[in-house]
Amino acid sequence: MSLRFRKSIRIGKLARINISKSGIGASVGAPGFRIGMGADGKVRRTVGIPGTGVYHTEVIASPKKDKTKPRRTCQACGRQAGQKDRFCRHCGARLAT
Repeated sequence: MSLRFRKSIRIGKLARINISKSGIGASVGAPGFRIGMGADGKVRRTVGIPGTGVYHTEVIASPKKDKTKPRRTCQACGRQAGQKDRFCRHCGARLAT
């Protein structure tokens, strides 16, 4: 069992800022329906029945991972080469364009 910490600060009637061990998040919504962005960058939608403790949370967006271009490989030796390299750094063979 892990120890959790959260402090929620209301801003107006519909918004709040949440502070926890993992960072700062924000959420907006009325009782029964809320959309929030957590410290992990995920956007969640929460729908529930107010006063009962019954609710459902769903992740509707996640932060995009940085996709790098796939590295090229040398046809002669099979090792990886840089995107701008003209010759293989390992065997010296000319790389295809």
